Amino acid sequence: MLRKIGIRASLKDPQSSEQSDTDNDDCARRPQNALRALSEPSNVLLDKLPERTGYGNHQRKTSNAGSSYPGEEATDLSITNTLDTTTFDQLGLHLVHYSQDAVCDIIFVHGLGGSAMRTWSWKRDTAQFWPAWLSDDEQLYKMRVFTFGYNSNFRGSATNLNITDFAKDLLFHLLTFSQGDFKPIGGRPIIFVAHSMGGLVVKKAHIIGKHDPEFSGIMAQVYGMVFLATPHRGSQYAKVLNNILSTAPMGAPPKAYVASLDAQSEALQDINEQFRKICQDLVLVSFWETTTVSFGLTKAHIVEKESATLGYPQETSSGLNADHHTICKFQNRGDHNYVIVRNTLRLWVARLKARDAAARPLVLGINPIEMAPSVSQVTAILGFREAAEDELKVHRSHVLEGTCQWITRRQDLRAWIEGLSNPQASNVFWLVGLPATGKTVLSSVVIDHLQFLGKSCQYNFFSSGHQSKRTAAYCLRSIATQLAIADEDFRLRLSAFHDETGVTFNTQNQAFKVVWEKIFEGIIFKMRFQQPLYWVLDAVDEADQYSLLVSHLTKMQPISPIGVFFASRPVKIPPLQYRDAPPLTLFLAENDTLDDIHTYIQRSVESVLPDNQEIQTDVTQQILEKASGSFLWVRLALETLEHNWHTEDDIRRALTELPQGMESLYSRMLDKIQDQSPRLRAMAERILTWVACSWRPLSISELAIALEPDFTGFIRLEETVVEICGHFVAVHNSRVFIIHMTARDFLLKKGIEKSPFINSREAHTHIAETCLRYLSSDEWRRVFKHFQHPSDISHMDGKQNRLLLAEEGRPFLGYATCYWAFHLSKAHLSSQRLNDTLQGFLNGYCLSWIEAIALSQNLRYLTRSAQYLKTYVKRMSRAKGSGPFDSPVSLTFFPEQLAGVIRSWANDFVRVVGKFGSNLVQCPSSIHTLIPPFCPRGSMIGETFVTHRERALTVSGLPYDGWNDCLASVSVEDDLTASKVLAADRYLLVLAGSEGSVSVWYANTCESARVIQHQEYVNHMVLDDSQTLVATAGTQTYRIWDISTGEELHRLQRTGQALTTAIAFGTKVSEFLVGRDDCSITTYDLNTTALLSTFRPRNPKTILQNCPKTMVLSPDRSKVAMAWRGKPPLVWDTSADPAQQPQQCRTMKSTDALCAPETLQWLPDGDSLLVLCQNTLLVEWCLYDEEQIEHGHIQPREMAISQDGNFLLTSDHAGTMSVWMFPRLSLVFRLVNENEYIRALTFSPDGQRFYDIRGGVCNVWEPDALIRADEESLEDQSSVGDLSLATEPVIRSDESSQCQVTALASDSDDRYFCVGRDDGTVLIQEALDGKRVRKVYGHSSTSAVINLLWSASGRYMVSGDDSGRIITKRLEVKGEAKWAVYAVLDVRLPESVQQFLFSHDEKLLLISTATSDYVWNMKTKEKISSRRWGSRQSRRWIAHPQKPSLLIWIDPNEVHTYTWSTLEHSDSPQTPSEIPQLLTPGHSSSNKIVQWIALTENKKYIVFETLPSTGHTSTRSSSGLHLEVLSTSDLRRQHPHTISSDCMADLAGRVKRLIGTYQDTIVFLDYDYWVCTWRIESVVLDVKRHFFLPRDWLNNGNLQLAVLNRQGTFFCPKYGDVAIVRGGLRF
Repeated sequence: MLRKIGIRASLKDPQSSEQSDTDNDDCARRPQNALRALSEPSNVLLDKLPERTGYGNHQRKTSNAGSSYPGEEATDLSITNTLDTTTFDQLGLHLVHYSQDAVCDIIFVHGLGGSAMRTWSWKRDTAQFWPAWLSDDEQLYKMRVFTFGYNSNFRGSATNLNITDFAKDLLFHLLTFSQGDFKPIGGRPIIFVAHSMGGLVVKKAHIIGKHDPEFSGIMAQVYGMVFLATPHRGSQYAKVLNNILSTAPMGAPPKAYVASLDAQSEALQDINEQFRKICQDLVLVSFWETTTVSFGLTKAHIVEKESATLGYPQETSSGLNADHHTICKFQNRGDHNYVIVRNTLRLWVARLKARDAAARPLVLGINPIEMAPSVSQVTAILGFREAAEDELKVHRSHVLEGTCQWITRRQDLRAWIEGLSNPQASNVFWLVGLPATGKTVLSSVVIDHLQFLGKSCQYNFFSSGHQSKRTAAYCLRSIATQLAIADEDFRLRLSAFHDETGVTFNTQNQAFKVVWEKIFEGIIFKMRFQQPLYWVLDAVDEADQYSLLVSHLTKMQPISPIGVFFASRPVKIPPLQYRDAPPLTLFLAENDTLDDIHTYIQRSVESVLPDNQEIQTDVTQQILEKASGSFLWVRLALETLEHNWHTEDDIRRALTELPQGMESLYSRMLDKIQDQSPRLRAMAERILTWVACSWRPLSISELAIALEPDFTGFIRLEETVVEICGHFVAVHNSRVFIIHMTARDFLLKKGIEKSPFINSREAHTHIAETCLRYLSSDEWRRVFKHFQHPSDISHMDGKQNRLLLAEEGRPFLGYATCYWAFHLSKAHLSSQRLNDTLQGFLNGYCLSWIEAIALSQNLRYLTRSAQYLKTYVKRMSRAKGSGPFDSPVSLTFFPEQLAGVIRSWANDFVRVVGKFGSNLVQCPSSIHTLIPPFCPRGSMIGETFVTHRERALTVSGLPYDGWNDCLASVSVEDDLTASKVLAADRYLLVLAGSEGSVSVWYANTCESARVIQHQEYVNHMVLDDSQTLVATAGTQTYRIWDISTGEELHRLQRTGQALTTAIAFGTKVSEFLVGRDDCSITTYDLNTTALLSTFRPRNPKTILQNCPKTMVLSPDRSKVAMAWRGKPPLVWDTSADPAQQPQQCRTMKSTDALCAPETLQWLPDGDSLLVLCQNTLLVEWCLYDEEQIEHGHIQPREMAISQDGNFLLTSDHAGTMSVWMFPRLSLVFRLVNENEYIRALTFSPDGQRFYDIRGGVCNVWEPDALIRADEESLEDQSSVGDLSLATEPVIRSDESSQCQVTALASDSDDRYFCVGRDDGTVLIQEALDGKRVRKVYGHSSTSAVINLLWSASGRYMVSGDDSGRIITKRLEVKGEAKWAVYAVLDVRLPESVQQFLFSHDEKLLLISTATSDYVWNMKTKEKISSRRWGSRQSRRWIAHPQKPSLLIWIDPNEVHTYTWSTLEHSDSPQTPSEIPQLLTPGHSSSNKIVQWIALTENKKYIVFETLPSTGHTSTRSSSGLHLEVLSTSDLRRQHPHTISSDCMADLAGRVKRLIGTYQDTIVFLDYDYWVCTWRIESVVLDVKRHFFLPRDWLNNGNLQLAVLNRQGTFFCPKYGDVAIVRGGLRF
């Protein structure tokens, strides 16, 4: 019985009539290329397809007949019966695979001239119908597969159909699908796979369906669309096709749907515009063709890449190695194009399964499947946007069919692939060959082979022509990204790591060591993958850190097997550290590739000389003899001969003249360039200049602009480049590449008797000038204005690169923005034109350039550019020292002045990132208006761009002209003494007090995160390698904490009497090591608390009888160093026999400094140990060569080493801190201090900050001297070693050590303000510029003023210190800035003051403490009333706005009115029962205090904030802050209420710190530290942002003291000074 599945065509099938190829003979005699190009080849209709057992459902032989998998009912494969396949290539919708519990429906839609089946069948043979293969895939079989056919045959006579008609037909079939028991379409997610015009049909159907209620339910289920060579923007060949149809005798008339494919089609523009507005929720993937189709004598892409991609943010795009016809047909299941498309569908189906499981209700306690993070999320974490597949395709395209497969058949390669699980076998395969011998192509073949075998393979191709792609860090991020795309478990772990630490790798965290430790050692090597991993690294010898990369990869110890395939030129191959077998090595010989080269030559010659076998053989043999195994030589030789295939004599003469060897061949190619006309020769030289010296390969459109204004008006620049540049360049995917690194070297190399063709210095000078001139335009500020706010840009969020949008129509903008400084660093120093251009750019346009970088969301380009500017300056200094490098008269400045100006600009750029980075990214235009006023007046930005217009924002009060290095100072609570500081990526941890209190702050903002309480005395604290856990060692227990939550994860009891001398996390996640003063090191299992092992050296007994003074474990935990009093340090290997003889420092006598070691510290490589001796001598002990280097010039007291091992941080006995650079320990930075005891030091993980501990304060420092560029080369490698000697150290004074402002108040006229300081003094300063006017009076020098109030009239000033002393003075103005000061009060209270308040007439003063209140008469100087409340109160006081005799008590629970004179209730108290809801709903009042209170200027509202009570007089934490507004008109009512509204609730979530009130608005800091206002009477949350604060102002203590006066002037303390921001609320 035949079972028919599918829907009969609703339109007549033109292919159902008898038809043959002869029907089109007339048309066939005309040019048919356009017909074939845009359509499917027209073959004879198959009268009957062979009967098969269900397409794609090749019946699985199981115990349950008809079942797809064990336990699955036969109904899941309902079409396993024999089908009537003759209907399958007709019109309509056809079901070709069915699963009862399908996750989704996949619908295939063909293109122009195609059909429902043959479009998707290799060579149009329906036996190769690839959608049927999906049912055999274990990840894809649970779905339904449909194919849709429509009348797109251009040979028919119908002309009234268009894309809209086809779209409506598709919708109709989707709506009416109903057959047997099959469920209708629209009940599950839908995925469309469309070829060519089919993609336009699908898009139009989605547009119509979304707006038609009848179809909208179905369209709502559309999850994603896969476009295969869809001409979204049309094709240039559509018009050609219709012209042929209209002129062909007996031919078909033009088609409406063909006309719609034209590049200028209004129908296409309409579809694109409408689709863009409704596709936000769709997942889109576009594939474009990379192989051309022949058009007589030419070849071309039918649909160019630009037309085949949409360019939407949610779109993923890639090329497939196929032409327009074969992009939708696959030869077999191993076809690489099929694998890519199948994997796309796998990914989508997996996400749909996870989404379905997450939405499904819980059954029997089973949790829903955790949704894995998307690929875009993890690529954002890794900062890797490139598609690795793109480069692989380029190299794969060079593989001729049937060649290079010999390597996959080699026994040693097979042994490497199959032997990974065997620890005795080698996990490294090394392919070694001379340059240009095909190593890269062979690497791509190995990758394809591994993927064909189903292996998990990641790869990287190093490129010396792309500065980023040659870095080892880029390689690691590329491998991690590919692995994240392929492995869901790794994606989950990477996302969890990011959530815990906040670390991303797209800004400053791109150093090799950071990526290796956090991603590879921290995650990948600790995972058990389902199968071994294979990493293929080509041209590894071109990596910037080749030795480091290879060393790490050969030493890795992953849990899952990982095989590494290296390809390189001849290099020294290191032994494997943890494998018994050496690396498998293949030295590429001529014989290995001889057959491949022969085949390549033969086929190339055959295509040109198809009819002369003798000439073919002769040419092939002669080229082969000269090839010397070089594929590149052969390819270039054939290209140079392509214009000489005319006569046999021409061929023989050309072969005779063909030079042997790459150098000779390059010389001949260069001669051809120089033989051209002068203009073409100059054009070729300019093109080669850009290609050889650019940071990365340029696109054709970028190159076109780069060649302006000298060369313009190109017709087809891509063809021109190839034609005039003598085969030195190649164009792939519209990018221009140098053919090989050897070609680049040849062009730049200086010969013995001749200069290089391209002078590197001159080339970089020209490129730098071109980029700077391009950026020096007022146009850019107008352009960038349109891309400021992501919300104004469709499909754009705040984290996406808005510069890409600005680049549309301006393709050179991105390159010029990112890389001009790189070229400047390598340019001529003597070019006056370049230096003039640079100065013009810096003085006039650099802010627009910074804005462009901020739009890109990657400020790394700014810091890197600063480093390149510094490199340029260093070259000046070096050249000056070695002789006349440039004539000073040729420069605008003398060299010293020019160097100083450029260096100052570089420092400014670094500081802008450090102090304004996050806000600049949020608001790029702020660089023009908001940032310059906050730059020091002596900075280049401050001098050049600060305006003094009447209504401009101004900043004054800070005395220093330059940048300050201190970002912040944070204090531990309760005045505890801090003893240790640690820095993680996201957090800063400080250990303080005798109870083991660990204060945790956020590293970026210095905000308090939490406090971890060990509740024992703690003497050791360490981080794990991932920096997500911290361990504390107390007197009784060892505890492990999660830093992000403060949760205690593990606890180990201390055993025995021995004291703890060291703790460390083990190399495995679950291991914890404890060192004790009995010389033992014990390893514990954290999960079970079991003791795993103990190492205790047994020699020498004379030493071990005493307890060691110090003990430190090496970074890899393989060694331990110990030191005793009177003995030199010893080092043991902890993995060896405890009876081993330790390594010992050499000493001459017992009085040597090394016999009195104080501190030991390992360098990060674990090969060297720093020994700090009692006499402050520092000795570097290199263990392996037994060298001891004394550094007597350092004399440290405390020291710390950066994690990358580049810097040493020290402090001396006077508190001066210094940063030294290894290996010579030359001084880089010094912060001079006097008599400050620094207890502990540490670096941030990236080495760009350091922290110090003094008393209970932790200071955060970020000197620009530590801001380093990435691992990319900043200058010629030959000179790197000399630069450290030429670098002048930066020496500054520590401004944080001066007296600090601890209290602040302003007058009512915006003329003066007063400050109280930690030395007890009270000063008056001018509000205009912060100039100190006079000292008013002083408390004790050992007390800090903590509260200060200046009365509204200016007559009284009152202050309180931390000892409880209160001083009140009466001020009398005697002249301009002159006062007479008279004593009023000087009393001491048993506790410190909490609030001062004057009555309206200033006759009375309220003094409020936590438990008491006092009222004093200012005239009689007597206390007239007091109240003691008996316990700490949570209230604040405010004068009654309508009744001068009253004052108001407000606490989180109730409101009272009291009389000033008696502090008695003026009426009955209003209690919580009488005031149903004082606080806004949802906010509990329990355990809260009123921290701040104010009356608006119009006296209509009382504004106050509540905070959780900490038991202190004041709190620096803003956690739990809540804002309340009380209407003063409500005070007349019996039961006043706070204003409660939706916008108030929303506002509370945005307030970080309340500053004050201004007119009728509330002024506050939001969580991004913008100063904002909100008008109280607004019915909506209309918050206005005005300006933001620099990061070095974000000290919690500073912000707590910040005030706003009645005129809107903002005052913020900064160390001993006060910053004054005037006019800020006008912005």
